[in-house]
Amino acid sequence: MTLAASMLITVPATAGTVAKTDSMTGSAAQVWDESAGAQRTVSAEDAQRIVSDYWTPSRLASAVPAAAPAGPADKELPALTAKAVTAADPALPTGDKATRDAWFSYTNGKIYYVDPRDSKRYMCSGSAVNSGSKRLVVTAGHCAVVGGGNGQVMLNWIFIPGYDHGSEPRGRFSAYWFHYSTGWSVSNNWQRDFAFVVTNTNGSGQKVVNAAGGHGFRVNGSYSRFVHIAGYPGDRDSGEVQWYCWGTTDRWPSANAYRLGCNFGGGSSGGPWLEDYQSNGLGYVISAMQGNLDGNNSGPYYDNHVLAVFNAAKDHAP
Repeated sequence: MTLAASMLITVPATAGTVAKTDSMTGSAAQVWDESAGAQRTVSAEDAQRIVSDYWTPSRLASAVPAAAPAGPADKELPALTAKAVTAADPALPTGDKATRDAWFSYTNGKIYYVDPRDSKRYMCSGSAVNSGSKRLVVTAGHCAVVGGGNGQVMLNWIFIPGYDHGSEPRGRFSAYWFHYSTGWSVSNNWQRDFAFVVTNTNGSGQKVVNAAGGHGFRVNGSYSRFVHIAGYPGDRDSGEVQWYCWGTTDRWPSANAYRLGCNFGGGSSGGPWLEDYQSNGLGYVISAMQGNLDGNNSGPYYDNHVLAVFNAAKDHAP
């Protein structure tokens, strides 16, 4: 497979209306099975083996930062807000006192996948989120599902929590199922650019939250929030290091989204925006990195629709 040019994430200055008809949906993970020379759905055990074997060190190194596609532009939108709801509290890894520290958390990690549209390799960011299944990873929709692709999913998707210069301290977790909004998968609306990924166990049989810890999860609330943003931006140490930015958000102009001037580029897509971030490396995800325009990063506003998708995903397991 060939190499794509590196690009910074971009988003439009205005955004399309959040459709009242947005609904939650999902798709099974797909793998490109080299031994069979075909794209197919396989069992959880086979997926973990096939996907992990696919991502050799040379292929990881060849992946380039994913760029967020520009969504539709439209009229000024209402600043839709509601009282904040905490859907999940953080959880430490099984048997651990911490996820390490505030400036490197095993709960955050890198995502790698193959885009079925061009068969090229890309990298994003993501984080484990606590839930009943202990299997959830939250990321940007464009790091999991093709925008406007009617449910076409990324191939050979894998999450590596705590990645650092090639080290994989908590193992690899392949995808079992993707949960997302039709606002993204059908309408390509960047305000719905989010996804929850149900993962398989790693090579040691551990679930991702048990291995790496899980952030809490919140929806609604104010557009003004003090957050820490974590991720692996390709314009910082070539995406090999976990980076952080923090500050108080405001509303992205003409969109139901947060804004913070971190200037994180491609590769940071899907990295968590964390409220009440603690010294043990855990906080509450209120959004995930979507794009970058003129140094300002965007993250979708997580509302009751996002909560519905989370609720559909939280107990899902193979």
